[in-house]
Amino acid sequence: MSEESVAERLMSTLISKMESMDGDLQMLKAENQQLRNAVSDPISMLRKAGFVATMTPLSQDVSTDAFRGDVSVENEMSSGLLKSQGEYSNSDIHLMSWDEIHEMAGQAKETEVTQ
Repeated sequence: MSEESVAERLMSTLISKMESMDGDLQMLKAENQQLRNAVSDPISMLRKAGFVATMTPLSQDVSTDAFRGDVSVENEMSSGLLKSQGEYSNSDIHLMSWDEIHEMAGQAKETEVTQ
């Protein structure tokens, strides 16, 4: 084999390799653009993931929550643990023991809510 034919084969191999790399690069650019389009619209991305937008109506029979201070609770004064929303601070609730929290939840379960 002559040096010219070896050099020509080497050049053609290098050129074909560069062309395939360029093709791969173009494919990656196209995929990158598709991903950018998908991420730029989070609503369509969530829809494709199976999430749907919905508005859940409030229940007909339960429209208020005593723990949020929406309504007054009967027997509020007789209950030492069940206080109105204003009487508890965030730090007070964090300092409560689990027994106190369970007792408060039990009392709230037994307490009637008036509107």
